[in-house]
Amino acid sequence: MRSASPLPVLVGFDGSTAALSAVHHAAREAQRRGCSLRIVHAFGWPVILPPFHAPYDQHDQGPRSAMLDLLARTAHEVRADHPLVAVTTRLIDGSPGGVLVDASGDAQLLVLGHRGLGGFAGLLVGSVATQATAHARCPVVVVRGNRPPEGAPIVLGTDGSPGANRAAEVAFAQAQLRDVELIVAHHQPAGSSSAFWATAGDAGALGAGTRHPDVKYRTEVVPGDSVAAALIDLAHRTAAGLLVVGTRGRGGFRGLVMGSTSRGLIEHASCPVLVVPAPRDVH
Repeated sequence: MRSASPLPVLVGFDGSTAALSAVHHAAREAQRRGCSLRIVHAFGWPVILPPFHAPYDQHDQGPRSAMLDLLARTAHEVRADHPLVAVTTRLIDGSPGGVLVDASGDAQLLVLGHRGLGGFAGLLVGSVATQATAHARCPVVVVRGNRPPEGAPIVLGTDGSPGANRAAEVAFAQAQLRDVELIVAHHQPAGSSSAFWATAGDAGALGAGTRHPDVKYRTEVVPGDSVAAALIDLAHRTAAGLLVVGTRGRGGFRGLVMGSTSRGLIEHASCPVLVVPAPRDVH
């Protein structure tokens, strides 16, 4: 019997520079994973035709055709750089958040740029970011900063919760795919015992490490009042290539992707941020 093809890597695209960086990041991920790449644009008339006082005609195919042409050119560039990756494109009518969440049900990874225009304008300062990271049916990467060098380590923020343990599995798998070191970071709230927080997430990390014996990893306690600031500082100090966190946690990581912590990570980290849904969040 012929085995099913692996799910694709999905990337949101709007023609912006940040979105193009996300496309190339997604292509590298697809090549590592041995899967296809799907480039998706969420098309919405009121958003892509400013100023708002200008009339628009929903039967005018000009903007739609222009975006389809841009999608085709972008796919051609990706194929030239990554000839082993099968690339498809889709233009879907609807709001970016809804389109991406729906499309994520048929993907193994969703990749977004940290800034956008058109349908993705203000992506990380409004409802779209919250919707994508909180409701996507697969892990979500928000691409930030310059392209990390080959061999850059991965930082995993963990606290031993089920969501963090799932993030640990993803982080170890990423470290194995990239053949890089993994740094398992435990946040230590001000005034608490470092011994407790150093072991809080060890069970999940050790379990994932057993299943990925080739991955070299070490643990580090990152003290401070802010979880986001502690992880951002660690990622910067270690020149990390990826920062991995879960969507649910306890202690310092509770409600990670629903408030200021996730916004801080996504808007200020020096590297891409990978947000992994907790088991109960996966549909």
